[in-house]
Amino acid sequence: MQVALVLAIMVVAGILFCFERVPVDVVALGIMVVLLLARILSPEEVLKGLSSEPVIVIGGLFMLTAGLRSSGAMDRLVEWVEARSAGKPGRMVAILLLVVAAASGFMNNTTCTAAFLPVGLALSRSSGLAPSRVLMPLAFASILGGTLTLIGTSTNVIASGLLANYGEKPIGMFELTPVGAPLAVAGLLYLVFGARRLLPDRREVELGEQYHIRDYLTELVVLPRSPLSGLTVSEAGLGRRFDLNLLAIERGGQRLPVEADERLFEGDLLLVEGRLEALLRLGEASGLGIRRGPGSGSAPTLPGGKEAKLVEALVMPRSEVVGRTLKELGFRQRLGAGVVALNRHGETVIEKLARITLSVGDVLLVYGDEDTLARLPAETGLMVLNQHAPQGQRPKGAMLAPFVFLMVVVLGSSGLLSLAGAVLLGCLLLFVSRTLTPQEAYQSVDWRMLILISGMMAYATALSKTGAAQVLADWVVSLTGGVGTIGLLAGFYLLTVLLTQPMSNQAAALVVLPVALSVAQHAGIGVRAMAMTVTLAASSSFLTPLEPSCLLVYGPGRYRFLDYPKFGAGLTLLAFVITLLMVPLLWPL
Repeated sequence: MQVALVLAIMVVAGILFCFERVPVDVVALGIMVVLLLARILSPEEVLKGLSSEPVIVIGGLFMLTAGLRSSGAMDRLVEWVEARSAGKPGRMVAILLLVVAAASGFMNNTTCTAAFLPVGLALSRSSGLAPSRVLMPLAFASILGGTLTLIGTSTNVIASGLLANYGEKPIGMFELTPVGAPLAVAGLLYLVFGARRLLPDRREVELGEQYHIRDYLTELVVLPRSPLSGLTVSEAGLGRRFDLNLLAIERGGQRLPVEADERLFEGDLLLVEGRLEALLRLGEASGLGIRRGPGSGSAPTLPGGKEAKLVEALVMPRSEVVGRTLKELGFRQRLGAGVVALNRHGETVIEKLARITLSVGDVLLVYGDEDTLARLPAETGLMVLNQHAPQGQRPKGAMLAPFVFLMVVVLGSSGLLSLAGAVLLGCLLLFVSRTLTPQEAYQSVDWRMLILISGMMAYATALSKTGAAQVLADWVVSLTGGVGTIGLLAGFYLLTVLLTQPMSNQAAALVVLPVALSVAQHAGIGVRAMAMTVTLAASSSFLTPLEPSCLLVYGPGRYRFLDYPKFGAGLTLLAFVITLLMVPLLWPL
């Protein structure tokens, strides 16, 4: 009975991970609760994952990376790339991708992509290259870099923790490098030379044209003897009667709050957004006149004479807007800025924006004055794409943060300290030196990932304890009899690649690894070789834009869904061949 329940949990969790209608961390919590209520695991066994080495290491690495960003170290690296690649597009792409891959070997892939995304956009503009030929290679380079070291991606750390359950020692800091290095080199060559032939040349256009809203930002004036004069905003019903969205009111040079009980008077200047057809329907009977007509070419102004600007803002993985609507956030009231369009997976949305639940990778077209737009990153976690400006540096931490990160790598790889101990020591030094505040550190951690890892490690324990892993191993071996050791490695590699497209890399590895390692043990082949194969396969997420790094570049690069399999298929095949050639040479079968 317990075996059937554990296997049923695997099926249900796999489906939920693929479609993500339920957040992955909630799925993981649900698994933990079911295992506890069914008395398959004790409370201690269920909660053991929360204090496991992979969770401590991954959480600490988020903090150490945040220290590098806050100290200004990342900004100096970006400036170095800019200085050595100006004016030479081919060289620019090669240097950028090389630096991204090297940096990603020591930090989370998504964090690395986010750090270099603004510079990728800036360099593409300065060199005349289309962003579409720079940003997808940038994201793929960060994924390739994750295969270079143990800490290059959380998937590697997870695999290292699971190996202990099978009597194997943890993965060494640079144990993956003999495979990761040739994979990264071959992959970077593919990215540099393949981008021109396989990626589309989609040039940037004016933001208004791109989102089809150029004529939708308009200033209206309340005309003399207007029937709206004296009515409140609610009574005037601009949205209900004219299909217009009121952004701001100016009276006598003063900005007034856009509230339901605010009254309108003759001469008031109203800044509105709406469809062109709605604006053209406005006649004298409406009591509103267009002060600056559609297509006039001049930018509207905000109350107080401030010029209105449009910027693109990217929804980042840990932004507070993820999973919430603009209405829930009180975006306009709180920030004084309006969202006039949204681009999701290449499709532009301009209606009912306030009710749309925002997701990672969404690109918002935000309207406001310069000061308001400058506050967006700090107050919402959005990344403004139209400009790249260093975030500044703290003199005390400018040199210390890179030194601390290097110290953690040296201590963790030399065996002088466990990797978890080295990471905790590094975080402590950043706190004591005030290079990083505890608040910044905690905000930098992807807590959803830590809950996912904890829940799935509890599930791996249940697989082993109930004998479900052995049942699966027997079944797989009986089905694959005769394919040989390489055939089994290839089969699990392809299964992991298939699952890592709709799932996160971590979820795919956590689902496949316990089964793959049990099969390896049962079939008498190298457990470590199987672990390395599945771990590397989990990072081979090049076929869809669903991987977080790929999602981040989807909107800014003007990509379409099919661009990913078209460009990523060759890279996936390359990674498959190199992995199956190198793994048997390095780890005994």
